[in-house]
Amino acid sequence: MSVRKHITTAIVAVTSIFLVVGCSSSQDTDPEFAEASNASGPYSVNDCGVVAAPVSSENAPAGTAIDGLVIGQDAIPTVSVGPDSAPANELISTELVPGNGASVALGDTITVHYCGVGQATGVLFDSSWARGEPATFQLEPGALIEGWTQGVPGMQIGERRLLEIPGDLGYGANPPGGIEPNETLVFVVELVSINSSPHNQTSQKRNEHVTTEQACNRFR
Repeated sequence: MSVRKHITTAIVAVTSIFLVVGCSSSQDTDPEFAEASNASGPYSVNDCGVVAAPVSSENAPAGTAIDGLVIGQDAIPTVSVGPDSAPANELISTELVPGNGASVALGDTITVHYCGVGQATGVLFDSSWARGEPATFQLEPGALIEGWTQGVPGMQIGERRLLEIPGDLGYGANPPGGIEPNETLVFVVELVSINSSPHNQTSQKRNEHVTTEQACNRFR
């Protein structure tokens, strides 16, 4: 499955169960985030590196606790949905790891790693990490779910972001297989690169025009 609106093939696999403990990184986290402790479960624990049935855990795994979710921030993240998690009423965007450099804008062609988990089911339904390669596409309204076109702009290269997307900004009442109707979608997105930007091209053409005009003025 993809975040593209028109691709409907689910890749939910239940052939084996992997016990995953999301290890928190040694980097500092924002003070508003809490390190998950011994909250009572059950938690649905997903390893974004393997599309498989989630592991049920009575105790919260290690990681950054946000809105009843626990995000393990290793190189490949884990996403755990806890008993206090609730459907999102609006798009919630949270920076997990800061980036630097250029920022994404609508219309850019980008390469990202991502994984998506259903908030209601706690099931991992898609992951580029599990496929072993990032995904490349244009961040264009109408081509992707609205939660992405609203939630990804502003990301910088290297940034990792949590998106909690309400059903009306996701797949709505007619989702692809593996996702409940109007289900809140939980995505961890990592921006790998910005491959092309029409905004930069427009700016470059404007600069080229100015440079040509200046050159012509020199010989008048």
